[in-house]
Amino acid sequence: MKELKYEEFHDCILNLSVANSTPSAIQAWSLLQGRHENLKCLIALDNYERQNLPPAIKKYTRDSTSHLIPYFYSENIYFLSDQILFDMHFKEEAAFEFDYTLMFDTNIASYINRLIRGEGLGTVQNKMLSLVDDLLRDDLNFDHIFYLVENVKNILKIIEKNSSSPLKFWKLLDKQFRQNMVSLQLFRSIDCKQYKKTLNPIPQFSYLESVRRAVNYSFDFYCSKNGRAVLDGLVLLQRTFLLILINMIKVNVSSNKQSRAKIQAHFEFIQTNVGVYLDRELVIAHKYFSKPSELPILKKIHKGCKKKRLLKLLDNIAWDMMAPRFMEKLIANMHEDKFFLPFFLTFDSGLKDLLNLYPVKGCIYNSESKNLIPIPKDNSYDYFESAGCLREIEFIQSDEAKLKRQLMPTDTRLSIHKKIADEYRLLRKSI
Repeated sequence: MKELKYEEFHDCILNLSVANSTPSAIQAWSLLQGRHENLKCLIALDNYERQNLPPAIKKYTRDSTSHLIPYFYSENIYFLSDQILFDMHFKEEAAFEFDYTLMFDTNIASYINRLIRGEGLGTVQNKMLSLVDDLLRDDLNFDHIFYLVENVKNILKIIEKNSSSPLKFWKLLDKQFRQNMVSLQLFRSIDCKQYKKTLNPIPQFSYLESVRRAVNYSFDFYCSKNGRAVLDGLVLLQRTFLLILINMIKVNVSSNKQSRAKIQAHFEFIQTNVGVYLDRELVIAHKYFSKPSELPILKKIHKGCKKKRLLKLLDNIAWDMMAPRFMEKLIANMHEDKFFLPFFLTFDSGLKDLLNLYPVKGCIYNSESKNLIPIPKDNSYDYFESAGCLREIEFIQSDEAKLKRQLMPTDTRLSIHKKIADEYRLLRKSI
């Protein structure tokens, strides 16, 4: 992000991280001095009374048992940009649009398919019926883009070799995936107003129309020029997360030392093998080293655990780690005249725990370059300092360490595959 080289940008983020009211947020934004017109910000403010979330989803964000996971820790979201502040000053009001969506994971997509086909859902039947009733009664926005992203791992070889036409590509896809995609099209066509009157979920699309839409949507998402470019970046990032995750577990199971020694070893690995500072993942790693029970998604991986299908399990967890990053991509790629609020919909409590380990206060992004920086609720530098890891965080955030990371060759899918294989081999020996 080019703005990182400007001191006023860092000052703005630091002040936004502690802002709790509209005056303090506006004061923080003013530090940019009007020099960065493409920057936008969404920030949660404890003392901001106006709630900008759509009324239909407020009741879900306030329920701690809800299956809906917001990106931001609070619903009191304030929007910032140079244009907004200009309009507020000279017009006394700022008009802007914002949108939201509820992202389905693979399990939710599969359950919807079974409901559409009239199949039972076993122990999750009542839970899923209640969720679907809420979605339709409140006419909530939802999408299955993350489901498509999650399934890149199963489709990658098909994309690379057979992307000449939508129908040929479709026929090569897994049968279950095709069924899910068609059912999702049928589900999204249900008339919510009619459902509220009759409680009868009748799709507006015919089955053939849903197939046609599923065929074209899948092809455009996976095989178009823009789709391929986005997916290449996401796949490389997920591979990076997998490499980080493998090392994190290897460090934890191979040593009985204190968390400070473990995070130091993990920092050194990030510095010499990954070459990218990822704040969220490093905070989560330290919380895992300090108290593994805080990350129940990893409870099956420990000294002496079964090694069969271990890499597949780790790969799936690395895809789960992608959820907040994908939310950020949606925020940054929204039309420049709009703001976007993403939510994640899942029955996976482990994923919910993972996302809650790094509560987000806000984010600042460039609407032109689409680069985004999250602003955590708890300052990460302060977090590591209070955990007794001041020397370690100062090391990895030093100018010298940053320069070394910048000089490292950029990983390709091939180079990172070799790193993953090498690190996984060491992990298996440690377990």
